[in-house]
Amino acid sequence: MIRLSLPVLLFILTITPHASLAQGYDFQTGMEAYENGDHATALENFLEGARVGHALAQYNLAVMYHQGIGTEPDLERAMQLYGLSAQQGVVPAQYELGRIHDNGDGVPQDYREAYYWYEQAAEQGDAEAQYAVGTMNFYGQGRPEEPAEAIEWYRLAAEQGHGDAQYNLGVMHINGLGTATDQEKALEWFERSAGNGSVDGSYNAGLMHISGQSTPEDPVRAREYFEKAARSGLREAQAQLGMLYASGNGVERDFGTAREWFLEAAEQGDPVSQAFLAQIYREGLGVEADVVTAHMWYDLAYRHGHRRMLRHMNNLQGTMTAEQLREARDRVVAWMEQRDTRPTTN
Repeated sequence: MIRLSLPVLLFILTITPHASLAQGYDFQTGMEAYENGDHATALENFLEGARVGHALAQYNLAVMYHQGIGTEPDLERAMQLYGLSAQQGVVPAQYELGRIHDNGDGVPQDYREAYYWYEQAAEQGDAEAQYAVGTMNFYGQGRPEEPAEAIEWYRLAAEQGHGDAQYNLGVMHINGLGTATDQEKALEWFERSAGNGSVDGSYNAGLMHISGQSTPEDPVRAREYFEKAARSGLREAQAQLGMLYASGNGVERDFGTAREWFLEAAEQGDPVSQAFLAQIYREGLGVEADVVTAHMWYDLAYRHGHRRMLRHMNNLQGTMTAEQLREARDRVVAWMEQRDTRPTTN
């Protein structure tokens, strides 16, 4: 469910449990050794701290065993140390235990255990944990489905700038999941998520602006949002940009730029963009007319599910020589093979 990188060491001492036992232990020495690449000394230092119950030493030692830094990987020892640290309130240790049980990372997947540890971290204000708890409530993982509860946790994470939580709030408000349908709030959350790097948030904000959904139609703002998503590789946004430039909606009509965006999406298998490319090459819009290339894109659009393209392809065949038709079909096969996709038959 939650895909995140492995944990990092904690460099700032936020709590000092068992102070009487930890007297004489110097946590900073271990951190300095780690920063300087002296993992052997760091490991020895964190071992000393873990023995006297120093929560952050336990956490950092767990990370080193988990990732095999300065020692052989040992998930069992890492889990024990994460647990000791988590019980003393170290948020990253709580979160990591949740993530491990959530994903079944070297242990049997256990949503209930995952939820318990995520919630411990979430209640201390960790945005990633709040997002995880929200997601588990939404899907009913480790507990019954509770969309309204999911919204509350997403909101806590969203207010801290968590882009995915903001995007999910947009989806829930636009669909009335766990709350009343509210398109204005949906747009607000999509735009906020876009500002925090959410590709899907950018795309959905663009769609709402282009369609005038809860806001006056604004193709200029739509283009801005589509460009953010398109430059991140989202093929649907690339297709939308192609249509804007082909139609001149909110931008100066430019078939060359339209073709570039359609090509980006078409190369990812987007059938709508493939169909537009076929039309551009068939009619010579901003490019020299090319029936072979047009037929190739019609064929690929059809193979990717755009069934109406079969009629256009068959009509075009009547204007082509046998050699042109053979070349077009060969190019389709080559395109599919380059992407490890077995071509279908018409």
